[in-house]
Amino acid sequence: MDELKKIIKRGIITSIVILIYGVLSANKYIYIGMFIGAILSVIGFYMICLDAKASLASNSPFKVGVTGYLKRYFIYGIFLAVATKFYGFPMLVSGVMGLLNIKINITFITLFNNIKKFKSKYLK
Repeated sequence: MDELKKIIKRGIITSIVILIYGVLSANKYIYIGMFIGAILSVIGFYMICLDAKASLASNSPFKVGVTGYLKRYFIYGIFLAVATKFYGFPMLVSGVMGLLNIKINITFITLFNNIKKFKSKYLK
């Protein structure tokens, strides 16, 4: 449970950094597309956590999992469709990059933990 909170916390921090960078650079693709995508990424990850709890408590975990999956990807699809419709292809790309926020954070956390294990095991 601590790892999930750590991932969500780092996702929120990354979202705030994206917003600050976007405002400072005055690039609407960063502070609109990437920031909203990053926030939706954090919300989607939180929805995954809630769906996992609901699946464990439910009599039909498959149905709970599939409906949760469809809800998340419907939200992502609506966001990307609206971003593309009003701002064009560059906003689609920046929105997709924002949606990868949690995945990138999980990759960095795993990489950092593996480097720490390697250093403690081989580089004493």
